[in-house]
Amino acid sequence: MESLTNGTLDRTLFDALPIPAFIVDFNVRILALNSAAARFVDNKDLRTVFDGLAGEVFHCLYSTFSPEGCGTSPYCQQCVIRNSVANCLEGQAVSRARTRMDFLPETGRKSMELLITANPMPNSSERLALLMIEDITENEELEHALRRSEKLAIAGRYSATIAHEINNPLESLGNILHLLGSQPRLETDAKELVELAMQEVEHLTKISRQTLAPHRETESQVATKLSSLLDDVVDRFHRRLESAQIKVLRKYQTEEEVLIFPSEFQQVFANLLTNAIDAIEKRGELHLSIETLPENEVVVKVADSGCGIASENLDAIFQPFFTKGEKGTGIGLWVIKRIIDKAGGRIEVASSTVGKTGTCFSIFLPVSKVPSAL
Repeated sequence: MESLTNGTLDRTLFDALPIPAFIVDFNVRILALNSAAARFVDNKDLRTVFDGLAGEVFHCLYSTFSPEGCGTSPYCQQCVIRNSVANCLEGQAVSRARTRMDFLPETGRKSMELLITANPMPNSSERLALLMIEDITENEELEHALRRSEKLAIAGRYSATIAHEINNPLESLGNILHLLGSQPRLETDAKELVELAMQEVEHLTKISRQTLAPHRETESQVATKLSSLLDDVVDRFHRRLESAQIKVLRKYQTEEEVLIFPSEFQQVFANLLTNAIDAIEKRGELHLSIETLPENEVVVKVADSGCGIASENLDAIFQPFFTKGEKGTGIGLWVIKRIIDKAGGRIEVASSTVGKTGTCFSIFLPVSKVPSAL
């Protein structure tokens, strides 16, 4: 095509562009395309490409999932491309837009993030535009990974700062409770409450120390019976469960042990129970089950009859600072996942906001190969 349809863009330069580029008219009829664009159309029949009109041309490139059909949805990629070309030719300025293109290669459905750039062709006798379609999917993924890393770094500093600030008051509180518990005139019921409070303070102190210096944890994991550990945590929530009229249903089908740091998994179960009680609010059920799977795993399930988690949030709940409305700090489930991953396990979640189905967290841990001490 002579001087690329009377434009000033050199054909050699045009072919050398690493980005798929097309010369199009006002109706987005393709008049020329470079080598990268030819690869972009994935060896489709080029006669179909050149014969196509407007957004239909790009509909030929990949099968889309637009429910309203080609060119009719105001947000489909065909319209984004067509509007970018129209804007650049009407305003004689560069027009940029971003869109997502869904297509069906042989390997299954995929998505690409696209940057659409339309430039008016200078010194052209016709109204032509240089249309470039850049795949920025990898850049988007790298940016997402960077943002996630930044969040994790912030979460680490945040948790360390909190742990440092609360460590000294916790030690003081522990000393006060010890002095209170040693009073001879203290009634028996009051002494039991003081002892329970001291246990909770000791647990909080362990958590703060682990946060400040994870390398100073117990040197090795301990073979632990999960049913006993889970029951101990439930006992701590006895008053709150009773006040909220929440019925606890247990179904323990195994006595297998797992190698874990018990104090860390007390934190895991405490966080899950807190979330479950918040979700139920009043008059519900909390189901706790433990069983051994054929894959030599133990699975612990904590299920509630609460409000459930919206489907669009399920992929984000384990990210730092993802909060459930105005409640929580957004790091509880993130901490849980870190602890479970470190123990060689995994956590899964199933939830529904319909009816009283609620949410179920499943924790999978490998069965201990080390016999417990007698």
